[in-house]
Formats: sequence, C-alpha cells, structure tokens
Amino acid sequence: MLSRVADNLYWMSRYVERAESLARLVEVRRDTRLETGFGIQSKKFWSSSLSALYAEEFFQADGRTEADEFILFAENWPNSIRNCIYFARENARMVRDQLSDEIWVELNNTYLFFQSGDAKKTFKQSPSHFSQRIIRFSLVFQGLVDATVHHDEGWRFISLGKYLERADQTSRILDTLSLIGSEPSRTDLIGALRTCSALSAYRKRFRGELSLRNVAEFLLFSQDFPRSMRFAIRRIDSYLHEISGVPSGNFSNEAERLIGSTLATVNFTDIATLMDKGLHQSIDELQTKLIEVGQRIFETYVLLPFEIESVSQKMAEQTQAQQQ
Repeated sequence: MLSRVADNLYWMSRYVERAESLARLVEVRRDTRLETGFGIQSKKFWSSSLSALYAEEFFQADGRTEADEFILFAENWPNSIRNCIYFARENARMVRDQLSDEIWVELNNTYLFFQSGDAKKTFKQSPSHFSQRIIRFSLVFQGLVDATVHHDEGWRFISLGKYLERADQTSRILDTLSLIGSEPSRTDLIGALRTCSALSAYRKRFRGELSLRNVAEFLLFSQDFPRSMRFAIRRIDSYLHEISGVPSGNFSNEAERLIGSTLATVNFTDIATLMDKGLHQSIDELQTKLIEVGQRIFETYVLLPFEIESVSQKMAEQTQAQQQ
C-alpha cells in the first residue's frame, strides 16, 4: 500500500472518531446544564474541558460566548466538529477508490450538512437532535468500514486511527475530572461516564459505587469495555503487529516498541499507584506516549527513510498539532 494512501485512511478515521467524541461531550454537558442550571459548576466543567482539549486560547480568540457552539462550529480551532468533518472528507476524497460507495455517501452527506448551513439551523432548533446525528453518523461510518471494506492493510490503518484517537479522547474526558479544581461531584462523574457511553457498563461492574477512583479505574484499565484506554491500546498494539507481520511481544520499529511499553504500563499499573502519583500527571504521561506513538507511525509508514532525516521542524510541529 502507498504510504500516502495509508496516511489518508488513518487520518480520515481519526477525524471521524474525534467528531463523535466531541459531539458526546457537548450533548452530555447540555443535558447536565439543563438539569443543574447555568451556574458556577457549568463554567468549571467547560473550563476544564477546554483545558483538556488544549482549546482555551482558540476559544478566547474566537469571540464566542458559548463553549458548545465553539466546539461544534469554530473555524479557527482545527479540532472543532465542523473542521473534523471537513478534514475527514478531504482525506477520504484523496483515497476514494479505497472506500465503498456507502462509506463515501455517508461521509459526503454529513460534509454537505455542514457546508449548506443546515447544521447550524438544526443545532439552533434542536441541539440534542444535532448531537445525535453526528454520533449516529460516526457509528454508521464505523459499521460500514467493518462491513463493506476488505479487512486488509488499508482497513488496519483505518482501525489503527480509530483506536489511537479513542484512547486519546478517553484520556482527555477523564482528565476533565482532575482539572475541575475541586473534588468532582456525582454529576461530574456521571457526565464523564456518559460522554464515554460507559454509564451502563460501569454500573454492571461497580454496582452503583460512584467515586473518582472507580471511574478512573474503569476508563483506564477495563479489559473488555471498548472505550477504555487499556482496550484501545491493546488493539493498537495488535494492528501494528499485523501490519508489520512481526509476532506480538517483539518489535520491528519504534512505534511498536512505544505502544508495547505503553501497554505494559497499563497492564502492570494499578489504580492505587496511579492515584498516589496524581491522576492528572498520570493521564498526561499516557497522552504524551500516545502522541509519540502517532508520530512514530507517521515516520515509519508515511515518510521515506531519507525524509526522516530531512523533514523540516515545521512539518514535525504540524504533525504534533494534529495529534493533539
């Protein structure tokens, strides 16, 4: 497979997953705000969310007063849902022959939904309907990828992008709880679980014992919940080895070595050690490792060997900005 094609498939998948995660965040926050009012707690949540997403400076420069509208439609923030859909569609357009007609139609319809202005109209009329549409689009998109594309190397790069983005987004959602500035309330904890679609699964595991410790343990270390960091990192490790053909437990490039090290960290770290060290610091270290893994994937499978040495600092910074 051409490195350019692999890169387009990888980023198409990451942007779709990112859009879904942000839509869940906005939906849950709006529901919570309707229940609890527009007080200090709501401002603390949005402040911690924007900080976890590294979007504070963009929000201040944008001039909007509502954080949810900024996350949905901001043009100056590369990671707004609007821009994620645009970037995903552009990456898909570059590899149109690698995708099924159903995938292209679904992605293109969502792109036209934003471009035509219907997205803003729908949001003003029914914010919940808007968020549900973006979430449903992502779920349909992922289902079509699994059902209508050959499970070959290209599919593995799509899956690799999805799980790397999912691990990163779960870490940021969990990080909002550590950035609130006070002990998270019951509403904050439920909000984080709902944003990860984890509330029902959490209740089955902990039988209603709601605490920051339990929420962090579940979202970080769950073996079988598909949005936990351990689950996603294990899938990333598996896809990287399938792409290279190297047996699991060994490594042939820096990306495999780093993800293996990260997987070992989550496999052999318990929640007590993590909480003693500090939740924010531990999450920050995991995020840094995931960003580094993404960079090494780019260097291993996209750049030609001689380009690794000659690539400019500007390109490296742009790639890191995409990861964040």
